[in-house]
Parts: sequence; structure tokens; C-alpha cells
Amino acid sequence: MILVLLGTFVTPFERPLIEIEKLCEAGTIAEEVIVQSGHTIMTSQYMVMRPFIDPKELTELCREARIVISHAGAASLIGAIQLGKKVIAIARLSKYGEHVDDHQLEILEKFATLNYFLPWRENVALDSLLNEIDDFTPAAFVSNKPRIMNYLADYIDSL
Repeated sequence: MILVLLGTFVTPFERPLIEIEKLCEAGTIAEEVIVQSGHTIMTSQYMVMRPFIDPKELTELCREARIVISHAGAASLIGAIQLGKKVIAIARLSKYGEHVDDHQLEILEKFATLNYFLPWRENVALDSLLNEIDDFTPAAFVSNKPRIMNYLADYIDSL
């Protein structure tokens, strides 16, 4: 199963769904595709569209997924990466009205350099990434949260 995470930001994000639909129609993708679509409304004869999914169920779907295709939102990415999933990530872009700025592009590029996922950039065809994903070994996620918490605790203690 392929799990697609579009996030819950209020603007639509159709770009990845259009490509996935084409690959399903062509038979390139033949397995079940479940989409957490948020505010993106699209009908599909190939994909199961679910606007909002309970977090516990979403985690379970992520565990079961062979591949996760995700918007480059930090929470969605980190959740899948922490589960050791093979992820293809795509940034919502402001030039298409998919987000208010291009912070997801920054996240995409930084996390890609850390080898957490395969980045799906505008000049890259999804089918080529799907051909690479089976041989891709993602790096284990390393959180900076403890370091930040210690820094803040030290700062507060110094006051």
C-alpha cells in the first residue's frame, strides 16, 4: 500500500495527486493508494481519498504502508521517518498557491541532504523515484530536541 500525506493546510495540493492518478491509470502503480487529502478535493477511481484521519489510525496506516508519499511538512515527514518508512517527499510551493511561502522547499532540501527520503522535485518524474525507492535505504532520524531542551534549560537556569 502507498500512503499519501497531503497535510491539513487550508489550500489544495493537487499536483502530486494528478501524477499519482496518471501512474495508476497507466498501471505503473497497481497497489492500493490511500490519501490523507486534507482540504484537497479530488475524485479518483484509483485512490481512496480521506480528508482527515485520526492520528492513531494515520500512524497505523503509515506503519502498514510500503511507501509514504508526503508533502514536505515537518510533522508528516518526521512521523514517517521515525517509523523507518521509505518516503518520497514533495514541497508545497507558493508559486502554485499551495502554501504562503516556500518553507517546505527548505525542509525538503535539508532533509534530502540528510538522506531521510527521496525528494520529488519539479524536474523529477514520480515513476523514476518509484523505480529507485526499493533500493533506497533511508538514514535513521536524529532529533535535535534534547539538545534544544538542554540549551533552553541551561539558559533559564542562568537567569
